[in-house]
Amino acid sequence: MLLEELRSEFILDCWIRNLSERTVETYELNISLFLRWLEKEMKVNELSSLNKNHFKMYVVHLQREQYQASYINLLMECLKSFFNYLLEEEYVLVNYPKQIKVLKEEQKVIDTFSDKQIKEWIRYYNKTNYLSVRNKLIVMLFVDTGIRCTELRQIKTDFVFDNYIKIHGKGNKWRVVPISSSLHKQLLKYERMKHAYFTSRQIVIKDDTLLLTRSGEKIKSNVAIEKIISDASIGIEGVSDIRCSPYTLRHYFAKTSIKNGQDIFTLSKLLGHSNIKITQRYLESMNSEEIVEKGLRTSPLSK
Repeated sequence: MLLEELRSEFILDCWIRNLSERTVETYELNISLFLRWLEKEMKVNELSSLNKNHFKMYVVHLQREQYQASYINLLMECLKSFFNYLLEEEYVLVNYPKQIKVLKEEQKVIDTFSDKQIKEWIRYYNKTNYLSVRNKLIVMLFVDTGIRCTELRQIKTDFVFDNYIKIHGKGNKWRVVPISSSLHKQLLKYERMKHAYFTSRQIVIKDDTLLLTRSGEKIKSNVAIEKIISDASIGIEGVSDIRCSPYTLRHYFAKTSIKNGQDIFTLSKLLGHSNIKITQRYLESMNSEEIVEKGLRTSPLSK
C-alpha cells in the first residue's frame, strides 16, 4: 500500500478525533517531509518496503543538515503517532519510530524581562481608542495568565469570570487560570469600549470571541498577536537581545510565579503542561541571585 494514501487516511482520522487545527497541520507537514525524503533518497513509497533502518537514516540525514535535536525529536514524535495509527489499524506489526532513541536536547536558558520592562510594555498601549484598549488587554492577559497565543485567540466572552478565565488548551483540555484585579479592571474597560465602538459604527457582532478586529471578526492568526507584542517592545531599554514574543511573556509569567513562591505542580496546571518535566525547564532560567532571594524567603529560620 502507498505510504501517501496511509498518510491521508491518518490525517482524516485526526480530524475525526477533533484534534486542533495546529496539531493536524504539524502532523501533515512533518510526515510529508519524511515521505518526500524517503521517496527521493531511498526510492521507497510502499509500506511493504519500509524498515527500521530508514528511520535511523532519516535521523542521520537531519543531523548532517544540522537541525537541532529538539526539532528532530518533534519530527520523530509525529512519525510515532502516524505509526501508532497504522499499528491500531493492523497495517503494521511494529512501530519503528518508537524504537529510535530520543536525542538529547541542549537545554537553553531563555532570557526574559524585568518587572520594570513589563510595566513599560503595558504602558505602551495607553491611548483611549478601541485598538489601543484591546492591545493593552492582550499584553496584560499574557503577563497575568501565561496562556498560549492560540489559547488567547480562542477565549469566548462567556469564558471570563470575576477572578478567573476558562481556557481551552492543547488536546481539547480545559483549565482555569486566575486573574488579578488589574486585569479584571482592564477586561471591564475593554468590554465597555468594544460595545461603544461597534454600536457607533452600526457593526453587528456575530462572533462571541472576546478579542475582535476592527471589523468585528475574531483574530485569525498568531502572527497578528505577535506583532502587537513586538510593537510594544520598541523603545524599551535592555530588550534588544531578548526575543519579544508571546512565548517569552509566558516564560516571564512562569519565572515570576516561581520567584513569588508558586509551587511547580500548581504552575504546571496553570500553564496547561501535560508533563511536569516541561514546567521544570523554567527553573533553569533562574540565576543565582534569584535562587538565593527565593531561598532566604522560604528558609525555616527566616520565619
